[in-house]
Amino acid sequence: MNDRKNIFGDSVHLTTGQMLNYLRHNISREEKHQVERHITDCEFCSDALEGLKKLEADASLLNITAELQKMARKRKVSRRKLFSTFDLISVFAVVFLILFLIAVAVVLFWKR
Repeated sequence: MNDRKNIFGDSVHLTTGQMLNYLRHNISREEKHQVERHITDCEFCSDALEGLKKLEADASLLNITAELQKMARKRKVSRRKLFSTFDLISVFAVVFLILFLIAVAVVLFWKR
């Protein structure tokens, strides 16, 4: 119990950096072996490592969720357009054709 009083100072416990490097696989084989040996014997560090794993997983989920929300917002904005450029050109072409046919019909009937 005496070793828990100074857990954030120079102690026999793993540092947060060591735990994060272990979780992210940024350590050598020897260091990995030392960390695994330590967490086998130290319940405090083992629990802390489990907590960091959950925090890392939660942070990853938050990042993924944020990215999905951003993509959904972009899709909503693009769907709000009433007509695409192609649709708009098609509508103008049909309107022009109808007006042209009406003009031709008026000219043909006017001559009679």
